[in-house]
Amino acid sequence: MEDKIRIAAFKWLEEQTMFDDIISRDVLTKGFYYDGHRITLIGPQGIWKPKLFSVPLSITTSPNSPYNDVMSEDGFLRYKYRGTDPYHRDNVGLRSAMLNRIPLIYFYGIVPGKYLAVWPVYIIKDDPANLSFTVAVDDKKALESSTGLSIQIFEESAYYRRQYISSTVKTRMHHAKFIMQHLTARLLA
Repeated sequence: MEDKIRIAAFKWLEEQTMFDDIISRDVLTKGFYYDGHRITLIGPQGIWKPKLFSVPLSITTSPNSPYNDVMSEDGFLRYKYRGTDPYHRDNVGLRSAMLNRIPLIYFYGIVPGKYLAVWPVYIIKDDPANLSFTVAVDDKKALESSTGLSIQIFEESAYYRRQYISSTVKTRMHHAKFIMQHLTARLLA
């Protein structure tokens, strides 16, 4: 059932971002209903696992995050652990997503209350020494062509495809942040 809800979340996000990549925190917090259950896509923590899930659904970098999540030179996101305990349940959840090749959603905070939604993203590396995970964006079509969410084969070609897509998303993130910050500044002026 979790795979079906995850696919429903991706489809719901597709509908919500049809005309604009930016989505409000309020909309993400309200979420959607699946089989009578309310599914929220974001929560108070950066690593979010709805009640019905065993593995997180989303990860978030807020605009004023105390964590140092960065897009690295190789084009991938370095997403910081929750806290400093590698065995915190949220970090264990992301490790499980990596081992089972489960796609997640990444919300990048543009300004307070506004996020760029990016999916599917995959945890491709765990780095306990630096208390971080490496996250790669993949093509939405790769999800459609796989026979199951957790059967995504991570081969060399997938690595390079994800590296390229992650780099293009990095450009989108910076562009969206630049525009939103300037619009906000103009409105406040």
